[in-house]
Amino acid sequence: MLAKKIIISLSLLFLLGGCATYHPQYKNPKAKSTYPSGKEIEKTFYLIGDAGISPPGRMSVGLTVFRKFLKTENTQNDYALFLGDNIYDDGMPPLGHPERETSERYMNMQFQAMEGFKGTSYFIPGNHDWYSNGVVGLEREEEYIRRNFSDDGLQPSNGCPLQSYSVSDGVQLIIIDSQWYLEDWNLYPTINEHCEIKTRDKLFIEIELELEKNKNKTVVFAMHHPMFTNGTHGGYFALRKHLYPTQRPIPMPILASLVAQIRSQGGVSVQDRYNELSNKLMNRLAPLAKKHGKVVFASGHEHTLQHI
Repeated sequence: MLAKKIIISLSLLFLLGGCATYHPQYKNPKAKSTYPSGKEIEKTFYLIGDAGISPPGRMSVGLTVFRKFLKTENTQNDYALFLGDNIYDDGMPPLGHPERETSERYMNMQFQAMEGFKGTSYFIPGNHDWYSNGVVGLEREEEYIRRNFSDDGLQPSNGCPLQSYSVSDGVQLIIIDSQWYLEDWNLYPTINEHCEIKTRDKLFIEIELELEKNKNKTVVFAMHHPMFTNGTHGGYFALRKHLYPTQRPIPMPILASLVAQIRSQGGVSVQDRYNELSNKLMNRLAPLAKKHGKVVFASGHEHTLQHI
């Protein structure tokens, strides 16, 4: 009887999974978009999230589409932001490591996608970029980008948490390494050796100062982890995640549902939005942004396109 129930349950899961849609989902499908009239675009930003993996010998589909699109655009004064997880799965290993060649290829595919781009480009660290011995691996990635793409291509540099750029008279770009905040600093005693900001509290002081200095500007916050999300890192799970708990096609129906339940309640993973440490970061950043008023957050991490 138990075996029969399990078979029926699995059959229902596969049936419902087959009914899933990959079409855009809207909170209010009848809403009509409105845009300001009589205004010109001051600055264009291209946002590329989690681009750090491509098939052997070619760019990923996303990078291929991006490169094709860029060929039709005048990008002279534009910005391209790679929003973290530039190298899967474990960042940039040292020379001689068996995965070094693969990690270089992943970076090279992103460089190729930017051929012909005439604006300013930055790569931002994500959690996967920290997975190769923390700040040491991040410095290896920074050096590789410096030698093969741009002198200041990885920002913030030196494993530090904050960088601010004046984009124009009306726009300020603030880049945050959110994984710096989420790291277990006990594992990396020299994490802030080359940084002016050496504590998490000092980070928020500096952000507040930057917002005050640019109070008349629109501020673009670029960081890997999202402030708001309707995806799995925010505790929202498609039916598929109740069958496949990892990114690999290995079904684990009971374990997968348990994992989804734990993550939806805040979970144990610091990579989830409502984990205690991650929540603390966002809950301190949000009031600063709200006080400023004119703020846009741009993030990766979720592997979905969301506009909130």
